[in-house]
Order: sequence, then structure tokens, then C-alpha cells
Amino acid sequence: MKAHPYSLLYYALLPFLSFHAVAEDIHKKTEEATKLEVIQVIGTKLDLKQKALEIPRSITVITDKYIEDTQASELTDVLMQTPSISVNNNDRPLMGDISIRGFGNERINLQVDGVNYKQYSDGSNTNGYISPLDLDPSVVKAVEVTRGADGISAGSGAIGGQIKVVTKNAWDYTAGNAGAGVLVRAGMGDVDSMRRGGITAYYATEDLGIALHANRRTFGDVEVNPRDDEDSLRGQTEILKNDGKNDDLRLKLNLETPIGRFDSDTFYTNSKIAELPFGNNTNWIDQPLNESETGKRLSQSLAYHLDSHSPWVNLQAQVYYQDYQRVREQQGKIILNPTEYPFDKKDTFEDKSFGLNLSNGISHEVNHWRGEVTLFTNLDYSQFQDEEFNRLTNTNGTYYGKSQGETFAFGLRHESDYSTWLSTEAGFRFDSYQNESDNYPQFGENRDNAWSANAGLTIRPTDWLRLYGRYNESFRGPNLRELYKKDEWICHRPSKQCYSEPQPDLEAENSRNYEVGFGLVFNELAYADRLLFKLNWFDTQVENYIDTAPYMYKIVDGQKEPASPTEATHRDYSSKNIGMLYSSGIEAELTYQYNNIDMFANYSKVKMDVEGMPNFYLGTIEDIRQPYNRAPQDKINLGISWQLISQLRLSWTSSFAMDMTRLPEAQLKREMDAEGYQLHSVYLTYQAPWLASLELRAGIENLMDENYSVWPDDEEKTLPGRNYKLALSYQF
Repeated sequence: MKAHPYSLLYYALLPFLSFHAVAEDIHKKTEEATKLEVIQVIGTKLDLKQKALEIPRSITVITDKYIEDTQASELTDVLMQTPSISVNNNDRPLMGDISIRGFGNERINLQVDGVNYKQYSDGSNTNGYISPLDLDPSVVKAVEVTRGADGISAGSGAIGGQIKVVTKNAWDYTAGNAGAGVLVRAGMGDVDSMRRGGITAYYATEDLGIALHANRRTFGDVEVNPRDDEDSLRGQTEILKNDGKNDDLRLKLNLETPIGRFDSDTFYTNSKIAELPFGNNTNWIDQPLNESETGKRLSQSLAYHLDSHSPWVNLQAQVYYQDYQRVREQQGKIILNPTEYPFDKKDTFEDKSFGLNLSNGISHEVNHWRGEVTLFTNLDYSQFQDEEFNRLTNTNGTYYGKSQGETFAFGLRHESDYSTWLSTEAGFRFDSYQNESDNYPQFGENRDNAWSANAGLTIRPTDWLRLYGRYNESFRGPNLRELYKKDEWICHRPSKQCYSEPQPDLEAENSRNYEVGFGLVFNELAYADRLLFKLNWFDTQVENYIDTAPYMYKIVDGQKEPASPTEATHRDYSSKNIGMLYSSGIEAELTYQYNNIDMFANYSKVKMDVEGMPNFYLGTIEDIRQPYNRAPQDKINLGISWQLISQLRLSWTSSFAMDMTRLPEAQLKREMDAEGYQLHSVYLTYQAPWLASLELRAGIENLMDENYSVWPDDEEKTLPGRNYKLALSYQF
């Protein structure tokens, strides 16, 4: 049977299979399963061992075949072809904040081999430029994207959804057999001066797998297409100064023993971006001021899995440690004649996490009803601290200070299948958290608890029709940077005071997510080996949404009163619970397979509204429901993979983003809406018949040399123009 690079989109279009981020016994796969590219990231005994289990979740799984064929130099590149996903602030390599259905930062859960990777923010503003998914895509086996709230599995943060990454182990390179070897790879890109190289050494026996990955990516100045006021400069190249580098080192050990399986994952990444304008804002690009940022991550996890083949015991345990350090340096000055504003400082932060995850699955089977109950508990401890050094005054300071938080959670989830016509899922989770600051102890602790619940079902009235519905609750506790930050400065004019202060009484965001839809499944038609379609409608409501939009005041008789920007004497940049946020929309997905051709198409439309947002222009609090400006653009994605001959494969992807006009009235009056764009890319993969271990790849991205930016980025943050890519790999 042929291997299709988009075969895993089969699971994206069916609202049933539940994937989890623990790889199960890869080396025991049969050779046929390997050819089918069935990626066994299995969390229960039911998944993939019986395909009749269909759970209503909006999931897309991206395979390593797709990543390799598109020669992805960054993991965010492969996410943008999935519905409702956007990556903004990514005008330079190694950067970009990921959002799902308009929710970004720490409102989505990112995991790499079961370890959480954070998007650092204080409210809606990110604290770092470097993308949190800082690993090299060449070692990734699969990316699982879950859209929609999933508080049961993730706890705090998964209001928008989850992205789980599984990296390759030794058995992935030996097709599940014993063996050893070395894989070398290299690649280049034209538009961003990208150069990449890497090596993987692996050794596998029946019971032991060892894989060592070492990769380096470097990036230079970026060629973009500017746009003038009349929108007439398409195709005329401009250079954005850039200097970036990423080193990625990973060691994976897997050991099968009579008492269970042991896994060890050790990761180290070092990323640096330089020659950025102040605040990474193109408005300051011509000033004699630049920034650089470095991010270092060390992660270690140890996992144990015991499947006793007893219905009562399917035990999994994991402990992890992660240390992330960010350093940002600013040098130079901003000149606003006749005044010069010098900026010459260095600020750092360090975030440490320690955790323990335990779970046990209990299977049951009664007549035609079978399922599994999973009991789980989690412990997590985190520390955060920052420091600022002002070289102009030779003084040290802090904005967030040193703080720590603890979380304890437990819960239960149940997945079951009744005969062939009904599948169900249900569960609950309890989280208790406590946060405190060493620098601001007078503000006290922030502690609370939250319950999450979910329920869903899939009905199969015929072999080709699926009907499903799902309800899910989720929450996000305020993070340490939202709770504890304090500063005061003169801003905008000498009489105006700007400040932020600790907010220990911040309440957790609470969301309710509803989804309904249907799926169509057709196999072995006259002109289709497989035709699948899925339509999904969702509605998410978030209470106590946290934002950092400035509250403007004037002091009247010693009391604060809301005021317009011209009247205001104070601006408060503290994080606040602003009210309600709404996110709703539809997602449609189609996949088609026939002979040597695989095709996919998807469409997403997301609408976001908010109540309680401060009006920047009037200084008032808007209690009416109005558009929220962080929803992604409506978008259509298309793709095709055609195995022309046994040695040559052609791939094509296209994206069509619509104009963004669903904005607050004040922004529309100021013409802050964004134009749509269309991008087309083509790739070729060649496997030499005279040297089976050699693969050559070539591609052209942004084929039409389109000028574009991804909302909600500023229109001036233009992304790269036409990009020529080459890559090769050879396995000894």
C-alpha cells in the first residue's frame, strides 16, 4: 500500500479519534502499519485498536511526511494550513505567537513530549519575541492540534485548545526493527538567508532505543515586499535587517523491561534573534536603536508506563523539570527632534517548572458496551523572576519581581463505545492553585480552585454519517506576570502618569465551549478511494477575561474618574478582569484520496466579541458587546500531493485570507482594517532509485511574490516575499 503524505488528515476530518502525547511501543508496529503512517500516540487501550470508537473532538494531526515535503524550517510554518490557526508577530524567523480561534499566549496549551512549553505574557501582551515552539521541525514525528477548550486534559490554559508535539525516537528510523545508523540533513532558503544542518545518530534493539538529535538553523536579512499608501509597490524588494540562530540538542532513551517501559527525554535549545527595531515595531526601524533577544531552554522528563494486560492496570507516570531563560538587550536611542531618548539596558527573566503526572486506566466490557475509565492527578510548582539593568544609570531593578506558584489537580475521564452506533466521553477535573510574590508580600496571596467538566457523544446512524456534539468547560488561572508587576513612569507628556501595580485579586478566566457538527465518510467510490467531509460549529464564552488595555483616569477630589486621552492624568496598565469574551464560528474540512493523489481543503470563520473593554480613544469602559480585534481572518487552505512516479512527488499548498473588517468602530474609522492575501507554494520530493537512502527536495514559497501580513499584525509588518528552498537528507 502506498504511503500518502496527507493520510493522517483522515483523522482530522473524523470527529472521533482521541490522540494523546505519549508514544506507545513504536518498535512493535508491523511493517504494514509503518507504510500506512499510522502514528501511534495512544493514551488508552481503545484508541486505534478499534476504529469504531469515535469521540467528538476537532483534531488535526500533521505528519512528519508533510513537514519534510514542505521543508519546514520552523514548526509554526506547518500549523498555518490548519483551520482557525494563526501565527502573528512573525515578520522575522524564530518568532511568532500562536493562536487558536483567536486565543493565544497562555490560553492555549503547548506540549512537547508531554512537557508544557509556555507562551509568556502578562494579559494579552507577550514578554518575549522568540516563538515558544523553538525545536527544529526535522525531528518531529507528529503535531496534534485540538481546537476548542479542553480543560479536562490540560487544566489551566487550554481555553482555545492544545498543540501537542511528538518527537522521533530510535525505532522511528528503523521501522520498528533492531538496527543502528546515522541520518544527516541540510537545507537552505533564499528569502531569509536560511541555512540548516543536522545529524541524528540512533541505535535500536528489541528492548532499547537511543536517539541523539543535533541541529542548527541560522537566518540572515529578510527580503519583503513593501506597500505604499496607494498599494502599488508589490514586487519591489526591501530588506529587513535580521540575525537569528537556533541550536537544538535532544537525547531520547526508551527501554522496555519486564516491569514496564521507561522513557527519558532531554532537550536543550538556544535561540537568538538580533538587529530588531525598538519593541520589534517597524515604526522605529530607522532609529539608531536595536534590540536582541536570547532564549535558552533546558527540559528533562522521565516517564514510566506499565500495561499489565489486566483491565485494572494501565499505569503512566511522568516527572519533569524545565528551565527557560530569556535575555533582552537594548542599545541606542530614539531621536524625536530636538529631543533624544536614550535606551541602553538589559533585562532578563527565568522561569522554572517542576511537575509530576500520574494516571491509571481501568477497562470494562459488558456485552456490546466497552470503555475505559482514567483516574489522574497532577502536581506542578513554578518559579518566575526578572531583573533589569539600566546601563545609563548603572542601577538594577525589577518589574515582575520574584514569585512562585503551586497547582494540584485530580480528575476522571471516561471514554466508551456502545456497539457500532454510539460513542461517548465524559469527565471532570478539580484544580487548586496558589501564587505569591517575594517582592510584593504586602499584596498577599492569590489562591483559588476551579472545576472543569466535559461531555460528548457521536452517533453513527449509517456507515457514512456521523453526528456529534460536545460541551466542555475550561479555565485559566492568572499567571505570575499578570499578578505581580509594579512600575510608575512619566509618559506621553510631563503631566501624565503611567503605572502598573500588583493585582492579587485577579479572578480566573472561565470558559464554556459548545460544539456540534456532522461528518461524511465514503470509501471505495468510482473516482475516490476515500472522500471525507466534516462541518463543525463552535461557540465559546469566557467570563472574567484578562487584558492589559490601558484604563485612563483623571483625579477629581482625590477620586479616579474615567477620562479621554487628552483629559486623563493617569494610565493604568495593570492586568484586569474586563468582562466577557465570545468566540464563535464554523470550520469545514474535506479530504480526497484517489490512486496516487491526495487532496485536502478547509475553511474557517471565527467571530470574536467582547464586553467591558476600555475605549482607548474616549477613556470610557464599553459595557456593550462589540467586535474584538484578535480574531483571525477568514481563511481557505488547499493542498495536493501527487506521486507522479515512484521516485517523484509533487506537493502544492494555497492559502486565501479574506479582508479583516470585523473591528471596533473606532478602529474602522481610523482605517485600521487589514487586506486579505493569497499565498501559493509548490514542492518537489525526489528519492533517487540508485541510492534509496538519499532524498532531495526543492520548493518555491509565496510563488506570486505576494505582499501580505497576518492579522492582527500591523499592515507594515510585511512577511517574506518569494522564497526558494532546497534540502537533502541521507541515511547511512
